[in-house]
Amino acid sequence: MIYRTEREAFGAYISDLRDGRGYALEQVCEGLCTAQRLFQLETGKQSAGKLLQDAILERLGVGAEDYEHYLHYEEYGKWEMRQRILHRISCGKAAWAKELLEEYCRLYGGNRGSGKAVGDRLERQFYLGMWAQIRRMEGAGEAEMRAILEEAVQLTVPGLWEKPLRGRVLSLKEWNLILEAERYKEGGGEEIHYREIMACLETAALDSVGVAKIYPKAVCFLRGCIAEKDEAVEAELFACCNRAVEILRNASRMYYLWELLELREQYLKHRMGDSPEAGLVSCDRDGENNRFVNADFPGIYTENAGWKKALEDVYADYGIQKETFHYCYLYLEKGVSCISDVIRIRRRMLGIKAEELCEGICDIKTLRRLENRKRATQRAIVEQLFERLRLPGEMTRTELVTDSPEARQMMELLRHYGNERETEKAGVLLAGIKRLVTTEIRCNQQALMRKEINLRKGRGEITGEEYCRQMRAVLELTLPFDVFLQEGEKYLTHEEQACIQNMMQVMDRDSREFKICVERFEEMYRPVAEGELLGTMSGIYGLIMGYVESELGNQGKLDKADWYNEVMVREELRSRRLASLATRLYDRWWNYAEPMSFT
Repeated sequence: MIYRTEREAFGAYISDLRDGRGYALEQVCEGLCTAQRLFQLETGKQSAGKLLQDAILERLGVGAEDYEHYLHYEEYGKWEMRQRILHRISCGKAAWAKELLEEYCRLYGGNRGSGKAVGDRLERQFYLGMWAQIRRMEGAGEAEMRAILEEAVQLTVPGLWEKPLRGRVLSLKEWNLILEAERYKEGGGEEIHYREIMACLETAALDSVGVAKIYPKAVCFLRGCIAEKDEAVEAELFACCNRAVEILRNASRMYYLWELLELREQYLKHRMGDSPEAGLVSCDRDGENNRFVNADFPGIYTENAGWKKALEDVYADYGIQKETFHYCYLYLEKGVSCISDVIRIRRRMLGIKAEELCEGICDIKTLRRLENRKRATQRAIVEQLFERLRLPGEMTRTELVTDSPEARQMMELLRHYGNERETEKAGVLLAGIKRLVTTEIRCNQQALMRKEINLRKGRGEITGEEYCRQMRAVLELTLPFDVFLQEGEKYLTHEEQACIQNMMQVMDRDSREFKICVERFEEMYRPVAEGELLGTMSGIYGLIMGYVESELGNQGKLDKADWYNEVMVREELRSRRLASLATRLYDRWWNYAEPMSFT
C-alpha cells in the first residue's frame, strides 16, 4: 500500500514494528511521550520531531545506520554540531569537545533544567551523556559521575529499579546509560542489576550489530563488580566472555574487545596455573551438570594472546587508546544531508535552471531562500522538488521506499547472501521482496534491478561488458552517467554511488573513463576525510574510498593512497569497526612494499 504522506507511512511502519514485536503502546512510549501521542503518530495524525522519531525507532530495534536522512538547515546544523562533539570525544580531545558542547547548549538549551517537553528531555539527555564522557576524561570522581548519569537515565527511564526491567522497551542509548550509572556505584555496581540487564538484552529487539554494541560492555561491567569469585562463577564469566567475543566477531565490531581478551587471559592463566597440562579442561558446558570438559585451554590461551597482541600493536601504531573509553558510536547518525545543499547541488549538476525547477511548485524567491539556507519550506514543496531532481521524495528512507518492516529485513538478509555469494538463496529472497514493494517508485526499481544484475553476474550469466552496460542503464534511471563524469560539486544517493562503483569493478583500469571516476569520487570525499564528519558517512563511503585508495596505490600515487588509508584506519579503530580493517592494513603494507621492489 502506498500512503499519501510520509507522516502516514512512518506511522504505519512503527505500528507494524510494534505489533510485530508484541509491544503495547505504553511500553514503547514510557518516558518519551504519552500513549495518546504515540497513537496519533501511528495513525498519521501527528508528526514527530527527529529526536523523538529516532528514539521510538531505536526502542523498536531500528538503528540509524541504514537510513538516508534529509533535514532542513536549522535541524541539520544541530545534527552537525552533535556529530562534531562526538568526533572530538572519540579522539580524546576533551577541551575541544567541552568548548563545542558549551556552544551547543548555548544555542539549543540542553543544559537548562531537566526538560519537560520530549525534545527538551532528549536534548538534555544527549548533553548529559556527552558531559559524562568529558568529565571522565578530566578525572571526575565517582560521585559526580554517578549523579550526571543517573539524571540522564531518569529523563526517559523514570523509576529505574523501582520495578523490574523486564517488560520495559529501551533503546541502546538507554541501556548504555543504565550500565554507566551502575558502574559508578560503590563497588562497581550491584551484580543482580547487571544480571537483570543481561537477561533483558537476551530478549530485546536487537539485531546482531545492536547486540554487539551493548552485550560485551555488560559482560565487562559484570566481571568488574564481582570481587570474590569461586571456580563456578569464574567459569560462568569466562563463558560470557567467549559469547561476547563471538557476538563481536559475527558483527565485525570491536567494542570492549581488548578488555574481553584481557579478562579471558586472566582466567586462562589462573586455570592453567604453572602446568599447561592442567588446562586440558573445556569451556563447553556438559548439560545440567554445569561442568566443563575436553578443552585445550593452552591452545585457547595462545590464540587469545595472539589476538590481544595484534590489537595492541595496531592501536599503538596509530596512537589510539586500546580500551573502549567512550560510547560515541551509539550516537553517530549516518547518511544525513541538508535539504538546501542537496537541492542546490543537484540542480546545478543536472544543468536545470532555477526557474525550470520551481515551475508549478513554488516561486523563484522561495527556491532561492531554500537553496541559500535562508528559510525552510513546506515538506510537500521539498518532496516535489526532489522528484523533479530525480530523488526520492521521502525525507527518511532506506534503499527501498516501503512501509513494510518485513521487506526491509529481507533486504538486509539479501545483502548478507550477496556478500557470501549464496546466489540461489539471494534469488529466492529477491523475488519475495519484489512481491512486497512497488517498482513503480523509481528508486525501488533502481535498487532491485541493481541487485538482480549483481546476481546474474555472480552466476556467470552475463559478460563484464554487458554487466557494465546494464548497470549504467540502472544508474541512469535517476542520474546520467555523463553528469557524474563532469567536474563540479556532486550529490549522489547511496544507490547511485553503488551503481558507479559496480561499473568500475569491470572497467578497464587503464581507461580514461575509469580514471575520471576515481577523480570524481576523490573530489567528492576529500573534504569529508579532512573534516570531523567522516564517522557519519554511510557504509558506501568505505566501500568506494577503499576502492579508490587501492587504485591510487596501483597508479603509483602512494602518498595520496597512504593518506586516505590512514584516515580510514583511524576512523575504523576509533569507531571499533572491523569489517575493512584487515584490507586497509594490507593496503598500507602493499604501499610500503611496492617502492621497495624497485630498489
